Amino acid sequence: MIKILHLSDIHLGSGFSHGRLNPETGLNTRLEDFIHTLGRCIDRAIEEAVDLVLFGGDAFPDATPLPIVQEAFAAQFRRLVDAQIPTVLLVGNHDQHSQGAGGASLCIYRTLGVPGFVVGDRLETHRIQTRSGEIQIITLPWLTRSALLTRPQTEGLSLTEVNQMLIDRLRVVLEGEIRRLDPNLPTVLLGHLMADTAQFGAERFWQWAKGLRCRCRC
Repeated sequence: MIKILHLSDIHLGSGFSHGRLNPETGLNTRLEDFIHTLGRCIDRAIEEAVDLVLFGGDAFPDATPLPIVQEAFAAQFRRLVDAQIPTVLLVGNHDQHSQGAGGASLCIYRTLGVPGFVVGDRLETHRIQTRSGEIQIITLPWLTRSALLTRPQTEGLSLTEVNQMLIDRLRVVLEGEIRRLDPNLPTVLLGHLMADTAQFGAERFWQWAKGLRCRCRC
């Protein structure tokens, strides 16, 4: 059995307006809260001696986080390197530049060759050796239209038609990736996706209605 810890969408460095300056550390208290919470996740991975950590994307609010925010993220995930726990960092939509080219905020880890770190910025299958055996991880990052379709293919089409073409193309590409899997190895699909035809729960509607009441009072 392979033990996995999964976390995602921490958006480290967002919401500074909700915090204040901590005079003892010089950091925004909102950032400190984020770092503390991320640290608890890493603590759990190390304490439980997990075999693999999967990060599902959106490390930061955008592709160019402040250096101090990048340092805080790296300091926590570096602890997994020291604990010899392999880690997959998936690229989400917030990790990419606005034009959808690359995952600048995470690809630095591949450039630096951080031991045990895999950056998932393309649809690809990674075979990872863990302490409890080998596993296959299919990384499916946030894909823009330009990643699967060319401009001539989408010219003159409506947004709905382009989205359907994108889904059809992704289905074919993903099916090809699945067919190449080793059936004897456990496999995980790690994707940063938007669910089509999803239904919101009652809590989501309650939050939305509460937001409307707040705006009305303002």
